[in-house]
Amino acid sequence: MSIEIDQSGKVEQLSTNTVVALANDYSCAILITTSSKRRLFIKLRGSKVPRNVLYPWIFSILIFLALKQLKTFPNTLIIDEEYTGKDKIIKDSLLKLTLKIKPKWNGEIRFKQVGKLSPSHKLAWSVHNKTSKVKFLKTNEIEIMRYLI
Repeated sequence: MSIEIDQSGKVEQLSTNTVVALANDYSCAILITTSSKRRLFIKLRGSKVPRNVLYPWIFSILIFLALKQLKTFPNTLIIDEEYTGKDKIIKDSLLKLTLKIKPKWNGEIRFKQVGKLSPSHKLAWSVHNKTSKVKFLKTNEIEIMRYLI
């Protein structure tokens, strides 16, 4: 089973909510509000983590939190290219997190443009614009911080 992953509202954009959606055989979305993102970045302001690494890490954590909601873990993750040149950072951090819940997972993580017709793009966009009837999970800065430290 493969699953596509897309984001609506980038993590670093503090003026809009961020939604990460997974779709294909199963659908799931996770949302972090602007206020939670602001609190998160205030807590991280003094950290020594460079911003160019921080955003892909947070994106990976959001993907991981959404994956935890699935009943069946996918064999292949197809992630939309949101952070050009940061694929290795996203892949490495996502693998590290995934092995916490699926120690023997040996699936594949690929990056490509999923496109506007993708089910994951449609789901992310509809949750972001509050038109989705799909139940989604909200997360906050405390949940994300737990995986950053």
